[in-house]
Formats: sequence, C-alpha cells, structure tokens
Amino acid sequence: MKKVKEKKNEKKSEKESIFSKIIKKYQKHKVAKPKTTSQMIHTFFKDFNEKNSIIQLDDTHFSVCFEYQDISFAKANYEEQENIFLKWVEFLHSFNYNDHIQVVCFGTPVKTNDYKQKFIYNENCINENESKIANEFNSLIELAIGDKEEILCEKRQVVITTKAENMKEAQDIFLQYQLRTEEKFKELKSKITRVNIVERMATLYNIFHNELAEENGIDNFIKYAIDNKLSVYDVIAPKEDVSFREKNYIKVGESKYIRVLYVSKLPKSVTPRFYNRITTITNYNIITTLNITPTDPAKVIKMVNKKISGMKTERLEKIKKANKNNYSYEAVLDEKLEDAISDAQDLRDALQKKKQKLFTNNFLICIQANSLEELNKATKLVKSIGNEYLITLYNLDWQQLEGLQNCLPFGWNNLQIQRSLTSESTATNVPFNTKDLMHEDSIFYGINLVSKNPVFCDRKKLLNGNGCVLATSRSRKIIFNKTLNRTSIITIPRR
Repeated sequence: MKKVKEKKNEKKSEKESIFSKIIKKYQKHKVAKPKTTSQMIHTFFKDFNEKNSIIQLDDTHFSVCFEYQDISFAKANYEEQENIFLKWVEFLHSFNYNDHIQVVCFGTPVKTNDYKQKFIYNENCINENESKIANEFNSLIELAIGDKEEILCEKRQVVITTKAENMKEAQDIFLQYQLRTEEKFKELKSKITRVNIVERMATLYNIFHNELAEENGIDNFIKYAIDNKLSVYDVIAPKEDVSFREKNYIKVGESKYIRVLYVSKLPKSVTPRFYNRITTITNYNIITTLNITPTDPAKVIKMVNKKISGMKTERLEKIKKANKNNYSYEAVLDEKLEDAISDAQDLRDALQKKKQKLFTNNFLICIQANSLEELNKATKLVKSIGNEYLITLYNLDWQQLEGLQNCLPFGWNNLQIQRSLTSESTATNVPFNTKDLMHEDSIFYGINLVSKNPVFCDRKKLLNGNGCVLATSRSRKIIFNKTLNRTSIITIPRR
C-alpha cells in the first residue's frame, strides 16, 4: 500500500512540476494589460533606430516603412490593370515566410487654412484683370477643398516586418528589401520613399490626440522627449483617459471614438472595387490595412497532400458503407466533402503547377469619429459597401487594442483572425486607385472623379506637358483654354 501511495505522490509531483513549468512559460510570454496610457503606447513598439528608420516590435521582430505614390489603376484599361496586378503578385512573391507585409491607406490631418495657402492666389499687388481671375479661381479652390477645420491628406504605405537577432542584422536585411522594393515600384511607375521614425510616431500621436503635434509645440518627438527629460512613450501618450470598457470601440477622452472592423466572409470571386471604394471614402477618417504573411511552401504542400489523403479515406469509407447497405454512393453523395476535395486539389495544382504561393491574410478597417453617433454612421456605411460586394464585416469584440495595433503602420501581425489565400486571391486587393496631381503653386483644373480630390497641376513638371480639353458643343472650351493660358502666363503671387 505504501508503495502504491508513493507512486501516486510521485505522479502528482510530476504533474505539478509540469504544470508549474507551463505556468512559468505562459507568464514569461504573457503581455500584461496596460494600466497607463504610456504603457499602452509601449505595446506598439519596443525600441527604434532613428538613423536607419527601423522600429523594433519585440525581441525578434523589426519593421521598416515605405510611402508610395498612387498610380492610375481604377480607370486603366484591362491590359494595364492586368500588368499592374501581375507586378504586384511578383512583389508579394519576393518575400519569404519569415517576413510580413502590411499595406496601409490612411489620411493625415492637416489644418485646412494651412493647406489652402499652398494653392490659393494672392489677390493683392496685381492688376484688375489678374485680380478677377485670381478671385474666381480662389472661390473654386475653396469650394473644392471645403470649409472643415481639418482636411485629410491621403497617404499609402507599405510596412515590411522581418525576424532578426539584433538591429544590425535587421538593417542589412532591410537594405536588400529597400533596393528590391524600389525596383518593383519603379516598374509600377510609382515613386517610393522611406518613412522616418518621427513620421511613424506622428501617425500614432494623431490617433490618440484631438490636436496635432505642431499645435502642442512638438516638431520632433525624440528631441522633445530629450529636452523635457521624458520617454518617447510619455510624449506620444494621450493626456486624456483611454477607455477599453466597451465591447466594440475605444473611447479617448470625451470627444474621440475608435472602432476596428475585420473582413470575415468573402464571396467566391472578389474584385479590387471594394478596396478602392473603402479607401476613397472622404466623409470619415478611415484607415484600411491589409496584413499579408507568406507561408513555407514545403510545409503547405505537405499539409495539403495530407488533407486530401484524409478526405479521400473518408470518401472511401462512405462508399464501402453504401455498398454494404446495397445502395449507390451517388445517391447519397456528400457534396460538401466532394467540394472540399476539389478545392484542395485545385490549391495543390496552383501551388505546384502555376507556381503560386499561399499567404495568410486579414483585412482590417479602423474608423475614427468625434462622437458615438458619427462612429455608428460610418460603421453602417462601411458595412453597407461590403454588403454590395457580398463581403461581411464584423466588429473586433474585446480586441480593439489588438486590432488597432495590427491596423497602424508598425508591422504587427498577432491577431488570430487569419485567412489562407493563394497569390492571385491575395493580390486581388491591388493597393492602387488613381494618381492625384497636387502640385503646389500651380493651376486648379477641377475635381478628380475617382478620388474626389482637387486637381492642382503644373504641366511643366509632367513628363509630357501637352493637354486636351473634351466637352460638349458650346460648353465654352475656348474660354476655358484662354483662362488657363492667361493664368499660366501671368505670375500671380501666393498668399
């Protein structure tokens, strides 16, 4: 009896030791809930290298950000769209399974009055005729820009995250990726520049503050932190209370609300139109983020073969059962199983014969508003656009902070909500829409019908400065041309 008890005690002690090891391991990797706003900002990045514009997310992950110029895709002909699509697929194929690609489209708030100064003409110190032209153009410009206190200037960014042992190794890896990325975007006729640390921090600052950093006397977060003997996290952290008590939104102070949605269900065929519609919503402040992670091809093919083998075994058992009961399997065909086998075989063919890759994806949409009513209206609008394209969107319940972390251009990818798609399916959301012309000290031409942004163009800065005016008969094309020529010849000083 004593031996039996001793053995039982030994087994208990072994179980307890194993259990304690599991708890210790869990506690080691457990992310503590932020208790202060500074701790909350700390969850977005661990460290940074200002010189190389590299942000360290955790012990092994580092990220770098590039801003790219939009190109004309929505109104391009079929051949041009196909060419852009294939080049985007090539870009995604250039990464391995240790990397993560994040494509972010968002608007940076700028004071409307400051923004107008770049384009509005000065009506003083010029003759009467020039003053009339300047006054007319200024009226059109103010009508196009609007009278809101702040205007959102669209930015499109690509964030690349990779695994590395230290900052030096990450720097070497990102140098190769930068050269490759610049080459790919040059083929797409899009300019790309590396985003510095201050600009990336400004994005985080604007999310949690109602006032811009410049209004609070902050031009450089790092320099401001050193001068005031603070940490960068303290500088970026909001001074107002940030509440996560609600199920599906974040409340910042009394006048800012944030909600993150995710795409849950997709139809069998998807077009780029949904992404283009969401990224051109001008009435609300919306951030759209595509998180794309390549997978290990060898492991994927092995997994798919194993899955096909298991489903075929299941089908064989059903055929045997049908024969044993003297009825045909065709009469009780399991359509779900047959569709699953067919889809798995198509996936294997795409990976092996068509040289496609498998990516894990999620599509996140972050909405910012000044009131809960406005937030709900924007959410309803986004979901209704999704319904038009048979795409279902849900709120990230009780995961709003994690959703925001994965939505902002820092390169995080720790949400469990993932969908596996092939290269072509992943690249369907081509992150291009239309090219905007926003040359400073130039002529106002009207409104871009795709992006809904005003067109300010200096034709001397274009590769080909020629132009063509198309309009109906008697629509005053000649007067329009004379006005443009007159405006381009005279020098009207800006304000």
